[in-house]
Amino acid sequence: MANLRSMLESHAAKSTKLTVQIFSADRSEPGEGEPTPVEDYVLIEGDSDSLRFLGELLTAFAAGHLGCSFDLHPKGAGSAHFSEAATLGLCFRIKPCVEQ
Repeated sequence: MANLRSMLESHAAKSTKLTVQIFSADRSEPGEGEPTPVEDYVLIEGDSDSLRFLGELLTAFAAGHLGCSFDLHPKGAGSAHFSEAATLGLCFRIKPCVEQ
């Protein structure tokens, strides 16, 4: 847990942050004929350090170091990990939860 805590603190102090937003796009290829409808995506942006942080966080969570659920939000707990442009938070849940 100490490594996880230091990882969270280290990333919070950096200027690189995650941006999580809804991204709507027409993902059809040119020349396909019928246009595809616009689809919604969760867009996660950041530089390589921010995305590496997210990968390390997911790995620690999957290993059970954070319990069955963990969340960060740009307007709440974990806000130091998000850019000002972020509009969505992240919530991770392990199913089934062996702790319950």
